[in-house]
Amino acid sequence: MPDYIVAVQVGWIVKKVKSVEDAIRIAIAEAGKKLSPDLSFVRINVGTLDCPKCGSTFKSAFLVSKTALVGLVLEMKVFNAQSKEHAERIAKREIGKRMPNIAIEVLDVKEI
Repeated sequence: MPDYIVAVQVGWIVKKVKSVEDAIRIAIAEAGKKLSPDLSFVRINVGTLDCPKCGSTFKSAFLVSKTALVGLVLEMKVFNAQSKEHAERIAKREIGKRMPNIAIEVLDVKEI
């Protein structure tokens, strides 16, 4: 059975922050705490978005009135999955158990 890398996106809300950079650091730290120690091997990155007008890429973090929404991308290796869909379900289940009430969207599944 093949192995896969599954990338999922979650939206993380951070309150009482002064800058986007602080919000990103706090979101990554809080997500890491939720995943540790069982899923400490999951890579946590900030997502990116493309500007529809100019096409430039920027970090997916939005700050309004000291409250930020940060788009995080979590990458997890799934071993011995029966198919891509099976790998997606495994990743969503394992990450979802540790992050209840947070919407998870699968971005990409690659066979390795």
